[in-house]
Amino acid sequence: MFTVDDVSLRLISYGPRFSTADLSVEPDILIAIEGMGTFKSVGLEESLRKIREKDLDLVETASKMHRESTKRGHASISTSLTIHFEINRCSRVSTMLLAASPFGSFLQESQRRRIVQKDEFFSPKKIMESPEALEKYSKTIDLSWNTYKMFIDRGVPAEDSRYVLPISSKTSIFVTGSLESFMYLIYSSKCRSEVFYPYELIRLGEMIEGLARKIAPILLDARLSFRSKYPSYPYPDPYKERDIIMQEMLSKYGFISEPLLLNMNVVGEIDKIVENVFNDPVYSQSLNPIISATFLEPLSLSAYHQSIRHRTVPTIVESIYTAVERAVKNLEKNIVIPPSIKSREDLSREFLDTAGDMVDLYSKLLDEGYNPSEAVYICPQALKIYVVRTYNAFNLLWPQGYVATRTCSYAQWEERAIAYSIWRAVEKASPKIGSMMGEKCKHLGYCPERNWCPIIRKYYPGYNDEKHYEMNK
Repeated sequence: MFTVDDVSLRLISYGPRFSTADLSVEPDILIAIEGMGTFKSVGLEESLRKIREKDLDLVETASKMHRESTKRGHASISTSLTIHFEINRCSRVSTMLLAASPFGSFLQESQRRRIVQKDEFFSPKKIMESPEALEKYSKTIDLSWNTYKMFIDRGVPAEDSRYVLPISSKTSIFVTGSLESFMYLIYSSKCRSEVFYPYELIRLGEMIEGLARKIAPILLDARLSFRSKYPSYPYPDPYKERDIIMQEMLSKYGFISEPLLLNMNVVGEIDKIVENVFNDPVYSQSLNPIISATFLEPLSLSAYHQSIRHRTVPTIVESIYTAVERAVKNLEKNIVIPPSIKSREDLSREFLDTAGDMVDLYSKLLDEGYNPSEAVYICPQALKIYVVRTYNAFNLLWPQGYVATRTCSYAQWEERAIAYSIWRAVEKASPKIGSMMGEKCKHLGYCPERNWCPIIRKYYPGYNDEKHYEMNK
């Protein structure tokens, strides 16, 4: 069993840096000098020469530049510092927020294919400190893993079996982002209460801050000096005590079982020309801000963890604590059971029994005085949570967008069902735009996967192995 002390973060690379045989410049100085270059057309070497000729202190000059820029809320300085690091051990509790950064990039270990081992779970430190609590927690973790392993042994795919695992399961992730990408985590680690904000995330925020301080202390201090109630770009954050906006949405529209279109917006009613515009790569760029569809969606934590990585889809998410409270009261309506399990009565019963024990332990831990942020580690990945998401033209129509990539037969089944629901709802609201949507093979004219499936023949009836080979060669 792992604890937060086992979280391992390692710096891989950072930039921008510049060096020659005679010159070496680190990010603090380089970014400041290039920032000053926006006022006059002067290159890096020339700017350094002029600063030295004036006998100015480089550190003080850089500090002044960073302070003056960041105090006005400009992000162009803090987005210029890029950090690349890997986290070899953390729980999925953490990556559900870490990977939600709208401007970061993440390569995460997949539970769709890799088999989780019995000892690969995290425990909150306070639970580890109590033999009685640890015994109950470990027993429930073992039950969860044994059910997971039983599913796999009986032919259930790993990507479906994982739904019965808790979000305390270990993962690893490679992260790339600007300093600005991580400011929400850094600020949260300083001001959020451990009652609802997991301590593991506090430690990760501190670790990322520590990396930034080693790389660019002047820039970091300047960025931290920016005072606002809203210190960074919004994150979808499930670790709120509650979310009154989501509560209002659910009160108004109900606890729906599939995506519900809340608003379809086509500015200027351009439906009649959208197809011609979309066929031209130059003019199609204009479509992105004037076509949008907003949905209320129910999905499992497992699918949510994947969906937030479509960072071009603005998302708000309800509190995970509100979601698990519903599951405690009514389990079957508030978890998602994969069809490969639900279709078999014996497996479905095992799934419900195991998930029921997990949410029951969550409730008992709260009764015993543990924080929700500690009890949440035992929540199953099957837990149903609600989000509101807005899909622009890119995510509705582009082959790299959400609908095209997630309707592919290789996509995860739950997100695939959501993507098809979105497509059907948009088609009903705007038949012209709906007719232009489709799987990525429709847009590309070929299947980019190793093995093609019959979907492509809906659009290209003569597609065969020979054409597939030629197109992918």
